[in-house]
Amino acid sequence: MKKLIALTIAIILLALWGFGFVLPDAGYVLFILGQKTVETSLWFACFIVLVLVVLWWLTTRFLLVSWSIAQRLTDFFVFGTTERASKRAANGLVDFLSGDWLQARKKLLRTATKVESPLVNYLAAARASYELGDQEDAIKILNDAQKKYPTFTVPIGVAQAKMEMNNGRFEQAKLILLALQQKAPKNTIVINSLRQLYELRQDWLGLGDIFPLVKKYKVCSVAETIEIETLVVLGQLNLASTTAQHASVADRLAILRKAWGKVPPYQQRVPRIVAAYAKILIDHLQDQEAEVLLRKTLSKSWDESLVDLYGVLRISDIAEVIRNAETWLKYYPQSAALLRALGRLHLRNHLWGVARDYFQRSLAVQKNVETYAELARILNNLGETQKSLEVYQAALQLSVATLPDLPQPAKIYQA
Repeated sequence: MKKLIALTIAIILLALWGFGFVLPDAGYVLFILGQKTVETSLWFACFIVLVLVVLWWLTTRFLLVSWSIAQRLTDFFVFGTTERASKRAANGLVDFLSGDWLQARKKLLRTATKVESPLVNYLAAARASYELGDQEDAIKILNDAQKKYPTFTVPIGVAQAKMEMNNGRFEQAKLILLALQQKAPKNTIVINSLRQLYELRQDWLGLGDIFPLVKKYKVCSVAETIEIETLVVLGQLNLASTTAQHASVADRLAILRKAWGKVPPYQQRVPRIVAAYAKILIDHLQDQEAEVLLRKTLSKSWDESLVDLYGVLRISDIAEVIRNAETWLKYYPQSAALLRALGRLHLRNHLWGVARDYFQRSLAVQKNVETYAELARILNNLGETQKSLEVYQAALQLSVATLPDLPQPAKIYQA
């Protein structure tokens, strides 16, 4: 760079000298300073201007170099050796953990180039700036660190993506993480960050795409992996439900069946997933399909959440549905959910007395607000208003936590 500048100045000087020799009378320049005038040749004036430019450049360079030297001397006397810098950096981390963001950022940045692990300094300093509300400075710190240490691209990029996520700029975070994934496709930190982003946005398609990597590289614990897979399936079923809403009733079943066919067979036996799909079928007026699914599943694996759904089916052959439920009752006579479901099924069959008896039997097994409400409703419609009110009161007492012991007015009895 210095050689290029010197060569440029030499060429300009030679050019001015050449023009002055060839055209000695090219003109003159007149300077007027108050009452004084200065006259000189054009070439000499050009030479003076050039000299002034060079002097200005040398002065600025001198000032910049002096400032740099002064800063280095300051750093040396303040931080000194690597050992002292490490202690100073440790103090900065203590400030960081204590929430003294300003001091933490200052100490960590000043010692970043003098410690063995500068990445920690830069990441913590960026976080300190973020906590101070200076998000632009936080991004600048990360960008500077990435330029100085290209090998830290992944952790720095992940830190930047996390900041974008916290600020609600999910698209920017997604672009950063996808770019990092191309550079490091097996990096578990990047994969897990993408997983968190997709879960936060409820992007079930994206989560479904990244899930094989989550499972392959064991990014999460076994329990978390199972939960993620369940969320993916439930999310994709809900997407199919949304699609079906915009289709005609005749086309809905085909759309829902297609989505269910994509669910892995072992997931089709999970009660939570079966319940979600059955509810979607019922919501889309596909109760017959839901009945087959629930009956087959309950025959293999008993689950009371599925029994509850079985009790709200709208089937034309309600007698057959009741027979199935009564068959199960032989094996699960103490199932409060099954007794409640039978009560509801008999309501649909207009057998009011039988329905009331089933609700009462269910409550004898287990007190439940929903069962109380069903019993109170049918009693009221049967004209047993006083009993209905008593049942409603029991439901209210069950649903409300214990009240504090406070003074109450004396009861007033009417003759």
